[in-house]
Amino acid sequence: MIISSPGIEKLLKEEKMEDVPCPICHAEGKKQNDKVVATYGYPNVHFQNVICKNCALTRINPRMTIKGYDRFYKEVFFEYLDPYGRPAYVEEIEQTTNDRFWTPTRKWLMPYILPWVKEGSKVLDIGAGFGSVLYYLKKEKNTVGVGLEPDPESAKIAKEKIGIELLDETVESYFAKNNDIFDFIVLNQTYEHLLNPLETLKQLKERLTPEGLIYIGVPNGYRFGAPFYLFFQLAHTYNYTPYSFKKLAALAGLKVVNVRDPRRHPLEVLLSHPDANTPTERDEVLSVGQDYKDVIWEMRKKKYRENVRAVMKSILTKLFGPKIKESIRKIIDKTIRYRY
Repeated sequence: MIISSPGIEKLLKEEKMEDVPCPICHAEGKKQNDKVVATYGYPNVHFQNVICKNCALTRINPRMTIKGYDRFYKEVFFEYLDPYGRPAYVEEIEQTTNDRFWTPTRKWLMPYILPWVKEGSKVLDIGAGFGSVLYYLKKEKNTVGVGLEPDPESAKIAKEKIGIELLDETVESYFAKNNDIFDFIVLNQTYEHLLNPLETLKQLKERLTPEGLIYIGVPNGYRFGAPFYLFFQLAHTYNYTPYSFKKLAALAGLKVVNVRDPRRHPLEVLLSHPDANTPTERDEVLSVGQDYKDVIWEMRKKKYRENVRAVMKSILTKLFGPKIKESIRKIIDKTIRYRY
């Protein structure tokens, strides 16, 4: 992972910032009531994250405008992503087409979503990355896939390494040109990047077949999977909890069908139309992350553990040399398979 980026720092200085209200409370007509929880984040640049005291949704505020984020994804995102510096990404790039190798997507994501995907379904993958999800779904369920990926370098890898053609489109630009509807919509480590999550969810509802499903996988804003100093990222405009999804789904006219595990990373949810022949997740699961004080307490516990780890790394570095620090980081990254 990159330590710093002059390109990103330059971008932040050049682009205007805007104040962004909580989309949930704004839609419900509630007064904004925020608390600052972080003033810096990956890749070691200053930006502010706040948590809403009403609904516990965390967001970057203020943040770059849509113009700034367009530049971010076109000009510096691949550097920010640094895929060849992350073992889990390297496996996705090099091993997806190897039937004998279990990549992170194949090992962790596919067992969850495959039972929900019907044979021959039409699938939309938003923020398709290297095309791994579309590749496995076509292989296992003979799906017809459309993948959207605004990062040209990731799309190039998908084509050259995995044989998946991705469209250079955002969800907004694609929907403006196409009237397609889909049986299964995937936002795997994508929804946290969106600038208008509620409006996008409303759009997805209109493009979902009556019995269709939306899969969303995001960093868990209640129980972090990443090291604390990597959790708040410039690309992650929002961080969600199960309760956030309960509120957003209801406002978008959808229901939460299933939450894989409310206290694990990543946070994975399935949504459908309210009248679809699908189950409804229990309220006790969807209440996780409702109280902003509880969410902040989880953040503090995570930060304390990370401080202890940092001290141990420092001691090991002094005893065995600087190489041990990077070796430990790679072991942790490979173990948790975290897509930052």
